[in-house]
Amino acid sequence: MHLRLSRRSALLGAAGLAIARRQVAVAQEPRSLPLAWPGRHPGDGFWIRNAFASENTWYNPGWWHCGEDWYALGDVETGGAEVLSVGQGRVVYVGSDYPGRVVIVEQEDGLYAMYGHMDPDSIVPEGTPVRAGDMLGTVYHRTDGRAPSHLHFEMRTFLFSDRVNGEHPEHGVRCGLNCPPGPGYWPMSAEHPAELGWRNPVLAMAAATFTGRCYVTESAPSAMMPFLDQPGGESLGEQALRAGDLVEIGEVSGLDAAATETSAEHYQVWGRTSIGGQSGWLRIVQPADGDTGSDGRPASVEILLAPERFML
Repeated sequence: MHLRLSRRSALLGAAGLAIARRQVAVAQEPRSLPLAWPGRHPGDGFWIRNAFASENTWYNPGWWHCGEDWYALGDVETGGAEVLSVGQGRVVYVGSDYPGRVVIVEQEDGLYAMYGHMDPDSIVPEGTPVRAGDMLGTVYHRTDGRAPSHLHFEMRTFLFSDRVNGEHPEHGVRCGLNCPPGPGYWPMSAEHPAELGWRNPVLAMAAATFTGRCYVTESAPSAMMPFLDQPGGESLGEQALRAGDLVEIGEVSGLDAAATETSAEHYQVWGRTSIGGQSGWLRIVQPADGDTGSDGRPASVEILLAPERFML
């Protein structure tokens, strides 16, 4: 681990990143990120191309995205990637032709996790109890030409909602009456998806996912990352992060998964760690301009740290 810090910071010794002395307990069961390659940490090698409450201009302009589209980094095919349960619960729905199948898990925290575009031949059956990190199946190899293979992932407070996917659906994009998967998008001229029960998936999972031992992902090899005294605060210098470096996160910045912000700009997740005995904050995820909305704001998200837990 190479460091470039201010004079107030001590140089990091051969032991690497020190464990933060003040650990903040996670108030819920640990959670996993939803995609993994065998033998690697969940989330490593992936990014969110189309984020929650962002506009997907090349696929569905004029509509907010109600979930996250997870893709493999670079030119790697996402089809075949292993889909993991992000939390503890029970599979309550398997079906649809999205294309590919949809799996919905009712979690013990009251949220429903939805996984779309899954390979029909790889899925666990309805009624299966799952814990965070359990494999649900694999990503479907899409051949319809409308979009590359990817995982559409949602977190929401409902299985059915009258106006969204129940008795009186108002905007039935690829769905209709009493359709558990739901539309996946909501008009920008109507309510924000969070007002209808959808939640920002990364923000809903962040505290329970990233607290503890994390590793730097492919998204940030050799990148100089800010090291701040508090999220959005003063700089303590910069840290040269390389893929595979270990970071111990003792606390994750305060988050609101139900906020009505738009674009990927609201993916501001920071973690507290200790470098050379000095406490500070590193970015965990960050907005990216791989895709943008019609207003030019970022629609994509880079995952900079991946949790050690649940590595397959």
